[in-house]
Amino acid sequence: MLRRTSVALFKPTQVNRAGGGLFHFLKADEVPSANLCKGLFSELNGSFAILRLIDIKWMMNRAVAMHREYYIASPLMYYCIWQFLWGLPQRFIWSDGKPPRAVDWNTNKSGHLPEGFVQTVVKQ
Repeated sequence: MLRRTSVALFKPTQVNRAGGGLFHFLKADEVPSANLCKGLFSELNGSFAILRLIDIKWMMNRAVAMHREYYIASPLMYYCIWQFLWGLPQRFIWSDGKPPRAVDWNTNKSGHLPEGFVQTVVKQ
C-alpha cells in the first residue's frame, strides 16, 4: 500500500457531480442539420419531412448525429420489458394473446374449447 502524507490527503480536487465531466451536450450551433440525416431510403427533406415521424432509421441516424446514442436503446428497452412482463406470458397462457373465450365456470376450464363442446348444465 502506498503511503500518503497528511498534506496529500487534504489536497483540493475538482468537484465532479454525477459525472459532469464525462459528457457535454452539444450547443445549438454545433448540432448538425436534420436535413443531412438519411432515412431508410434517402434524406427526408421538403414534403417528405413528415415521414421522419415513422422512419426508425432516420431517428437512429439523427440520434447518432447528435451524440445521443442512448435514445436508440430506450424504445428497445421498453419493448423488451413489455414483452417479458406481459407479451410472452399472455402468449404462453392463451396462445394468441387474447383472453379466454366461452369459459365453463362449472368445470373451471377455459381457453380454446374443443369441437362439439357443450357447456355443463347448472342444476337449480
